[in-house]
Amino acid sequence: MTLWTSSLFIFLLLLYAVPGRAQTAGNNAEPMAIPLTLTKRDREVTQAYADVFKILSDENPCSSFYGGPRTATTVLNNFMPAIESHRLTRDVTFLMSGRPRLLQEPLTGTSYRLFEKVTVNTNSSFYQRRIDTILRFPSDVGRYPPGTRPARALILLHELGHLIQGQNGDWLIPDDGFNDAQSQQNTLRIQQACRAQLQLLM
Repeated sequence: MTLWTSSLFIFLLLLYAVPGRAQTAGNNAEPMAIPLTLTKRDREVTQAYADVFKILSDENPCSSFYGGPRTATTVLNNFMPAIESHRLTRDVTFLMSGRPRLLQEPLTGTSYRLFEKVTVNTNSSFYQRRIDTILRFPSDVGRYPPGTRPARALILLHELGHLIQGQNGDWLIPDDGFNDAQSQQNTLRIQQACRAQLQLLM
């Protein structure tokens, strides 16, 4: 075999090998959840979902807290259709009730739960901005003013933390019910994990 034909043969091998490697890498990559098209949802819920889905779709400290983009976006997508907006007592922002269903994300094996009924309070920090600073209602959400994009995203991320089971078998954040101190502690924990991403919504 001449030097010219040897070089040509090596070139052809490389030409066919590179696409093969690229295709193999693509086949091994985990498929990502597809964003939902929310119908019959108000602007606040739709915007919060879009913001949180974008945050959790990327590899970052926030999505890592929830088990990675695949798990986080899958649970978010399964959670969103159950949300309804109603007026509740003002000390409640989100209310999840009914018997929970325990599910598993098939690719990652992560366990999560979904509740029968999920209500976001129209008379809360998710919707309402604070006009009278003396009354301090609605309250801030972590470090963010009520009724703002980062506040709504943080609220939604907080609820997501109650749904996903960590590797130790506990929920990512403990149930807080009507325990305001625990709820605030949970919010601050989520805020710490997602601070950089939430700041981009300011």
